[in-house]
Amino acid sequence: MADPMIDAIVSMVAQISPELASALLASLPVTELRAALPIALLVFKLDPVTAYVSTVLGNLVPILLVYIFLPPTMSFVLRYFPKINSRIEHHFEKLQKRYGDRYSKWGAFFLFLFVAIPLPGTGVWTGSVLAVLFKIKRTIAIPYIVLGLLVAGLLVLGITQGVFQGIQLL
Repeated sequence: MADPMIDAIVSMVAQISPELASALLASLPVTELRAALPIALLVFKLDPVTAYVSTVLGNLVPILLVYIFLPPTMSFVLRYFPKINSRIEHHFEKLQKRYGDRYSKWGAFFLFLFVAIPLPGTGVWTGSVLAVLFKIKRTIAIPYIVLGLLVAGLLVLGITQGVFQGIQLL
């Protein structure tokens, strides 16, 4: 049974080129590369190289969005909305408790691992937010996030191709 949210998103982007649709899907936090790459291959019928390149390029967009908009937005919200401030601080504390030890132990390499392992809740969006929260310099964080994205893309591509080939053998 397919996810209705993903079905709705796919039907909205079906009117544009498959490459652009794949890139747009990869830029969304709901789908990211982990869902966009299989959709590019199996729904849009893109060849593996085109699907990989378009979804990786699309999934680079969130890095810029998070680094450009999250810090000033957080400053504004924390300054002018005190009730929201306490909730946000509580959420950030939970994130630091959850991931802080790993970051302290592994450094920026943690970002690479976090983004590279294609599991729900990991990925470029979350990795970029964590980098901002842990105040990791952009010049350090972005290369690790991008490298993690490239590896995640290869893993998702390999898994998707393997499963698809296995199904065809049945």
